[in-house]
Amino acid sequence: MRTVKKMASAATIAVFLLCCFITASTGSQADCDVYAATGSSFTVPLTHVLKDSDNLRWFQDENLIFYRRQKQVITGKNYDVDSTGSLKLTQLTKNKSGRYSPQIHRADGTSAGDLPSVRLCVLDRVQKPTVMMNCTGDKAKVSFTCNVGQNEKVKWFVDGKQVAEKGKTLMRVAKDVVNAHFSCNISNHVSSEISLPVKQDCYKPVFPETIFGISIWVLVSGGTGIVLMLILIVIIYIIKLRRKKHVRLNGEHLFVYF
Repeated sequence: MRTVKKMASAATIAVFLLCCFITASTGSQADCDVYAATGSSFTVPLTHVLKDSDNLRWFQDENLIFYRRQKQVITGKNYDVDSTGSLKLTQLTKNKSGRYSPQIHRADGTSAGDLPSVRLCVLDRVQKPTVMMNCTGDKAKVSFTCNVGQNEKVKWFVDGKQVAEKGKTLMRVAKDVVNAHFSCNISNHVSSEISLPVKQDCYKPVFPETIFGISIWVLVSGGTGIVLMLILIVIIYIIKLRRKKHVRLNGEHLFVYF
């Protein structure tokens, strides 16, 4: 009985920790003020007008990353800030995500007050997606699946036009999309990519819709016109042939008469 209770308690704790992790991972991006791509640069602005006699500190979360006492740099490098005191972040990596806060103290030791901070989130750029096509058992329906990462948005396009569906998988009746091209676009806060177009091969019509890139109906209508023209030519030829024969017979009768 104790073993069952321990297992139940362990399962409850595991579920609780998983929920906390999911909440933290989704909430962390929702609370961001600015998004930047890995490898890019970003400057955290300092809104206070800085004086040469001021002492400037920059914090990433609770960690001191830059400290300049008047004109002497104690922590960090001189090029970490620009002429206004704004913090320059280059070659961003994910571990540079966080809240950046400035602190300024005047020469007399008084504080410049609470200055605006910035919550920065550094994200990887999305990879170019691919679309996987699958047929149902009877091949009546076809599904298209886009490989999507966490916190990435999906848009579907059919023949270059966006459709309403937003999920990672798109279902269609195969015979309704015989020659349609499907592609997906994935994006996050810093980038977007679109896949190469994919066609279904679940349903194949008895008669192809195109031959050598030309619609079968164009060819059929064109062939019908040619047949009608040939029939008309034959009729005209027969009429002319009969007229010539009739004239020749009349000429023979006249010759006999004289």
